[in-house]
Amino acid sequence: MCSEEDLEEAQAWIKKFCDEHPAKYEAEDVPIKIIMYYINTNEIPGACMHWGASYLQKLECPLNLSIVIIYHISQEVVLLDIAQNFTQHDTEDGAQTVATEVARCVFNKVHEVCHRWKTQLENFKSMPYFVQEFMIDDKTLFAGAFCDQNRRRKMEDRHIVIPNLMNLLQLEGPSVSYYAVYDGHGGMDAVVYALQHLHLYIAKSQHFPTDILKALEEGYLATDKQFVAKATREGLKSGTTSVVVMLTDNSLYVGWAGDSQAILCRKSTYIQIMEAHKPERDDEKKRIEDLGGGTPDIKQILLDGSEDFVILACDGLWDVIPPWQAVEIVVDYVKEYGVDAHKAAKWLLSQAIELGSQDNVTVVVVFFENGPLVTSCRPPKEEPSMVFPIPIAVTPEAQAILERLDRSVRGTQDSPEPPASRATAEVN
Repeated sequence: MCSEEDLEEAQAWIKKFCDEHPAKYEAEDVPIKIIMYYINTNEIPGACMHWGASYLQKLECPLNLSIVIIYHISQEVVLLDIAQNFTQHDTEDGAQTVATEVARCVFNKVHEVCHRWKTQLENFKSMPYFVQEFMIDDKTLFAGAFCDQNRRRKMEDRHIVIPNLMNLLQLEGPSVSYYAVYDGHGGMDAVVYALQHLHLYIAKSQHFPTDILKALEEGYLATDKQFVAKATREGLKSGTTSVVVMLTDNSLYVGWAGDSQAILCRKSTYIQIMEAHKPERDDEKKRIEDLGGGTPDIKQILLDGSEDFVILACDGLWDVIPPWQAVEIVVDYVKEYGVDAHKAAKWLLSQAIELGSQDNVTVVVVFFENGPLVTSCRPPKEEPSMVFPIPIAVTPEAQAILERLDRSVRGTQDSPEPPASRATAEVN
């Protein structure tokens, strides 16, 4: 169940959206880029969630609310009669659907669902019960992400942050969060396919969520198998690396294929949790050849309460900043400017560019709310005052002075702004 504060924020966003947008998506152009022309039935759920999430992020929808909207619009699209609602093209591998038609349906469903919930809010003074039930209120982890095209001609990185995969899919059980960075090469098809489908294939495994290690392995293999079939069918030549971190209340699970990496910080110290696949290494090249191609590695790390944060990033970061130094940069940032996952990710990325990275750079930082670093930087709780404050009106100049005084008392200060990025996005 969500908090009252989150519920009020969701209700305010729904009202604002409906005041500014019609009940149906009427624009001629789609609001986000759709890279594929055809899509098959098995690919529709993952694509719908991705397109819906991208549209809602563009509309600045609160994350808690967007998770619930994404689930409902994807279910409503999947339940449609595909042949009756979208243009179909018969191929040797079965019917293919025009992707932009499905995407337009997704955007339309966002409008329909929001207006439907606003009507209930007006009539019954509350959101539908399932919205309140499935809006998460888990404050034990918080994540931020940032990416930059840098000096490359195209941005081929993608990343995803899912605070609670169970909530997104409306499955019963303890929280499982999902974070991933994908580094595409040779085109966008493989990286977007992994972005849209890997977490769903993991969740579809019969071992999820009781044996996440096995589910991770099966999810990777299923995603690879399905994309290879698609690539063969459509003549696609692209590929992608991937690194995935899944967190439960007592374990960290990491899966990877390629040279994107994840690292762990415990008590402000770097902990290696994986070794990246680098084909230029003779031993790694032989391992890949012996297996007949790339294969994922997976690992489980038990959590003991001393964890501070996890960093996931592509080689655009790791080529210029070693893991131990990345940990030092984030720890120093937090100690000086306070805990802000998004700004920490942005600052770490800016350091990579300053040190000469020429590649796309993507960074995801996940803080443990109860870890020693966050706890040490949290201001002490104040004793309740017996004096009732008298509300007064202050000028903007006076307000700015008060805010600076407040920061000085709490031991924090304004965080530095990294150099302007050529192309940035929080979630892709």
